[in-house]
Amino acid sequence: MPYKAVLIDIDNTLLDFRASSFDALVDSFGAFGISFTEQDMCHYEVYNDALWCAFERGEMEREVLFVRRFELYFAERGIDLDPVVFNEMYLRNLARGAHLMPHATELLQWLHGRYKIFVVTNGDAYAQRSRMALSGVGQYLDDAFISEEIGCRKPEAVFFDKVFAAIGEEYRTCSLLVGDSLSSDMQGGRNAGIPTCFYGDPAKADGRCDYVITDLLQLKDILENS
Repeated sequence: MPYKAVLIDIDNTLLDFRASSFDALVDSFGAFGISFTEQDMCHYEVYNDALWCAFERGEMEREVLFVRRFELYFAERGIDLDPVVFNEMYLRNLARGAHLMPHATELLQWLHGRYKIFVVTNGDAYAQRSRMALSGVGQYLDDAFISEEIGCRKPEAVFFDKVFAAIGEEYRTCSLLVGDSLSSDMQGGRNAGIPTCFYGDPAKADGRCDYVITDLLQLKDILENS
């Protein structure tokens, strides 16, 4: 059956989360007179990425993750700051991050009017909605589903059950899930029973990926040939 809808991730799929996160951390640490470099970012990501994986597995709540990542990173650098206050500042700065991934706008312009476009994301609701608006992404979307707002997370099957309950269960048989995360997006597609398209390094793709693209515009051929 031809695809009629695209369920697409935001972070590092439509919007460059890493660039926005780095800018937000530079600004947040800078407010306290603390430097934050690319090397520092790599150290921070070790904690942040591991905790997000734990969140996706249902082992940690989002609010705990937000604070714990800074507790661990502050301990490594010997920084004496309140991680709760710092996280709030970081999210406010992150909400201004509107960096687009290559060809994201071109893809959305092409999809708009041809297919239904639904964002599916685990990110902070305030930051995600702000970033979608500032980047111009929001104008092309039919709807956006954020884990914080619907009370469950990718890759849980119930997350997608709620998505299809909202958009129409008939879309389950004609939707394609696109994202950069194997554990969140590709596994989520498997749990939801819908085909998946991995956006990233083909060498990292596994059996959960029905399609693999390295450029967002390659999605056009997949959809047109379905």
